[in-house]
Amino acid sequence: MNGRTTLVLVLLALLLGGWLAVTERRDQVRVAGAAGAVTFRRPDPREVVSVEILRSNAAIRLERTNTVWFLRAPITYPVQSIGVERLLEALGNLVPRSHLSGAEVATQPGAMAAFGLERPDVLTLRTREGMSILRLGGRTPLGNQVYFQQVGQDGVFTADAALLEALPASVDAWRERRLFDGDRLAFDRFEVLGDTEFEVSVATNGVWGLVRPLVARANEDQIRRLLTEAGDSVVSTFVSDPPARAGDEFGLSKPVAQLVLKQGAREILRLQFGASPTNASGEVFVRRSDFGNVVRITNAVLEALRRPLAAYRDRRLMPSIAGLQRLEVRAGDEPFTLERVGTNWWVVSPRRFQADGPWVRETFQRFMRLRIDDFLDDLGTDPGRYGLAQPARDYAFHVGASNAAPVLLTRLSLGVPLGDGRRLAVRRSDEPAIYGIAAGDLQILPVSATQFRDWSLNPSNVVQVEIRQQGRTRVLKRNALGRWEGVAAAQGVLSDPAIDEGLHRIGQAPIGRFPVPNDAALKQFAFDQLDHALTLTLAEGGPFRTLRLRFGGRNAVNQFVWAAFDPGEPAILTQFPLGLYQEFIGPWFSAPPTTPSDAKP
Repeated sequence: MNGRTTLVLVLLALLLGGWLAVTERRDQVRVAGAAGAVTFRRPDPREVVSVEILRSNAAIRLERTNTVWFLRAPITYPVQSIGVERLLEALGNLVPRSHLSGAEVATQPGAMAAFGLERPDVLTLRTREGMSILRLGGRTPLGNQVYFQQVGQDGVFTADAALLEALPASVDAWRERRLFDGDRLAFDRFEVLGDTEFEVSVATNGVWGLVRPLVARANEDQIRRLLTEAGDSVVSTFVSDPPARAGDEFGLSKPVAQLVLKQGAREILRLQFGASPTNASGEVFVRRSDFGNVVRITNAVLEALRRPLAAYRDRRLMPSIAGLQRLEVRAGDEPFTLERVGTNWWVVSPRRFQADGPWVRETFQRFMRLRIDDFLDDLGTDPGRYGLAQPARDYAFHVGASNAAPVLLTRLSLGVPLGDGRRLAVRRSDEPAIYGIAAGDLQILPVSATQFRDWSLNPSNVVQVEIRQQGRTRVLKRNALGRWEGVAAAQGVLSDPAIDEGLHRIGQAPIGRFPVPNDAALKQFAFDQLDHALTLTLAEGGPFRTLRLRFGGRNAVNQFVWAAFDPGEPAILTQFPLGLYQEFIGPWFSAPPTTPSDAKP
């Protein structure tokens, strides 16, 4: 034999060995015994489609459809797959420790009884290829192993006793403890019956809405919470299985409440809630229509089903204003319009000026935070009763692309305060209902275009500051060189930088912008007591020509300020940081009393 032939034979041997290694059945285990080694074939968990367990004359049968396990005997019911998978995993990893041949078993006193196999637990596994049956006996003397037989295989094996612990202790041990699995039930609406009755459906965009007893927006959070709480409710006891006993025993002949899941008009599942057990007042009996069994759960879901309808209605007043292009306001003596131009917002009527972007966004957020306190009239048949025949205020929101004419999204109409004055009627143009909101919300909504003024100013554009304080007047003017006249240095500090810094901070200062209240309410802000006012005059071409400020009382951190821009514009009420008044306005924008040294000779 030459070297080339030898090499070929070696390669063939290696290939044959590799083929045998690959094709060798991985589900077969060689087990040593006194009479010689035997082969034990363990099941492949992935191929098992049915499991039958016979224990103490109680038979349990489970079947797998796709990846879902169901109990099929003695009743039909969903199971917790984790228990079945744990058993199959234990079987898939089963490695017998030893083997006794049939002859050796026969020599033992009592034969099969000596191994607990006279009346064994029987485990039957069915796959697409066939069936495997294991007869499980008692524990070995040390207790850490169990005797078992494989039908069709001679003798008795021993294996780790953990196999016994993987078996269900009872029929109920592996039953699904959740009241229902909302993820696996295909429903697009549900109905609540009982003290509270309503029906909701989900739109194609995934949003839930009321369809009975009225068509209205639903509270998404509360609807989803109800479904989650109901589905995830843990069954504490499986009370009765079909054929069930009389419903009166559980208060189910006339259920206290019902939750009905539907796909269109077809009923998918009906849950009926009955009485509480006499020894467990915190629980309630529930019957499932699909399996007809009665269980016990905590009464939290029943309490949720008995909440009033208003609890499941959307209390957000505003729709989404994404893509907003225009806001038309009719709330005071002078209607105005706010409009997006490019990326900026402008007041475009009755006068035109650029709006303060951050304050525009804050205003929109205030609208979005409006909450419905009361559902006053779902049909909206008598708007005059709520002061909405001629609304006190209107806010019209328009959306659309920047290159197209904006279209009306909704119009908020506000009526007059109701009853004790704590509520205010409001209506959306795209909904018939009339709602009640807190009357205090009026104070956070815009009334005049002035509230959107951009206060930012370049100090170099301010040419004059007129100061009035306690009956005295002082005027600061900027000369041709850009320096201020009519001021003197204080404590060695140059006046011009201090005044310009003060003006800059005034342009950044406003905290909130509110309509000025009536004269009686205005007195509480102590403007007359402090009697300190400024009038800033700007050069031509600026964002505004004049800004008048009056300073009033203070709280712990802010100073109240009355402000008005160019003549004819409504005044507003705002606040400045207290430090601005103390560090700049007080020292540099005051009109101190005249002293003898100030008098002319």
